[in-house]
Amino acid sequence: MKPAVFIPEPIAACGLERLEAHCECLAPWLEGQAIDVEEALAAADALLVRLFKVDEGVLQRAPRLKVIAKHGVGLDNINLGQAAARDIPVLYTPEANANAVAEHAMALILALARQLGAAEAALRGGCFAARIEFTGVEVSGRVLGIVGLGRIGRRVAHKAGVGLGMQVLGHDPYVAAADYDGPALLVDSLDDLLGQVDFLTLHVPLTPETHHMLDAAQIEKLRPECRVINTSRGAVLDEVALAAALARGRIAGAAVDVFAQEPPLATHPLCAAPNALLTPHIAGMTDRASEQMALDAAQGIVDVLQGRTPKYPVEPDGV
Repeated sequence: MKPAVFIPEPIAACGLERLEAHCECLAPWLEGQAIDVEEALAAADALLVRLFKVDEGVLQRAPRLKVIAKHGVGLDNINLGQAAARDIPVLYTPEANANAVAEHAMALILALARQLGAAEAALRGGCFAARIEFTGVEVSGRVLGIVGLGRIGRRVAHKAGVGLGMQVLGHDPYVAAADYDGPALLVDSLDDLLGQVDFLTLHVPLTPETHHMLDAAQIEKLRPECRVINTSRGAVLDEVALAAALARGRIAGAAVDVFAQEPPLATHPLCAAPNALLTPHIAGMTDRASEQMALDAAQGIVDVLQGRTPKYPVEPDGV
């Protein structure tokens, strides 16, 4: 009898095919599969999740569970402590979407600099003459601050510094100067970084240490012409404080792809904030990244179920 894998959200066909060669796939989003979530959890030997929340209750309802694979990098929807307590390995796909997220961050930087969202809306509204209001900011020579120099942050540093001619500063307390050979100039403290940058982009995991690392007090340290970009996790910044800063013109703009609560409510303060460009958590969603995340997650599940060491395990305390 094949082991069962519960896949509550859609994944690329190539990942599904890799699993189907070795497992029974319980995927309620597939045509013809009328699957009850509770029954699927009870039968599951493995979970492959995107944003599906794997909390203590889910783990209790999945007594056969042997492995959890995250289709992506952020692990805040998985209770790592409870998984470790049950000796259930958690896997993730750290290499698969790093370039996609870095490219999206760059797209948001350029969109903010050239006011693309507002300009496009004005044109669609018949206000071609409003073009005079959309004088852009050239990014070449401007200072980009990067918080977090992991796989994604390093790619952003290269694309911005080498590709666009930006001056790049980086802050990451876990990266030693001796171990970093990228184009970013390392800055020891976040406070020192904030007052120097024209653009600030966040690339850190959500942990107790990074929760609201950019709060109202930190936003006050930014220059008025600074624009903030967040493609990491929503709660690494204080969304209410960011919206308030935009509303009073304290900073020049913000682009946000991730939210503390997803999907965000229509009444979310950023939805009404001026100079805010919002995207629905799509930074890692490209053709190549979606396929590679599905393949990496699927292969990790097969490896664990067949007694092999997976390529991308997560330590119990996260990454």
